[in-house]
Amino acid sequence: MTDKTIEIRLSKKEKVEFEQNAKNIGLTAAAAIKVFITKFNYDQGFGYPVITKKVSKGVSHLPIEVEKALLIARAEELGLLEDNSEMVDDIQGLRLRWLH
Repeated sequence: MTDKTIEIRLSKKEKVEFEQNAKNIGLTAAAAIKVFITKFNYDQGFGYPVITKKVSKGVSHLPIEVEKALLIARAEELGLLEDNSEMVDDIQGLRLRWLH
């Protein structure tokens, strides 16, 4: 298999910023792009939602779990559902609980 080249045009600012950010995490710009391409191919697209800022009225682009949580929270605020949630003062502690 022969290697192929992809060319893209960037502004000088974009290129310098990209190279510096890649360097900050121990990669060359080329290695960072290869990581992106490998992950993109593995996921067969972006592994996260890609949306525009212009959202159609009534159409949500949030993950379904987030949308459900927002709807439940709103229903609790309106008194439509009993509020069974706990008060969270320590967000980092809550994150750690979710990870384990």
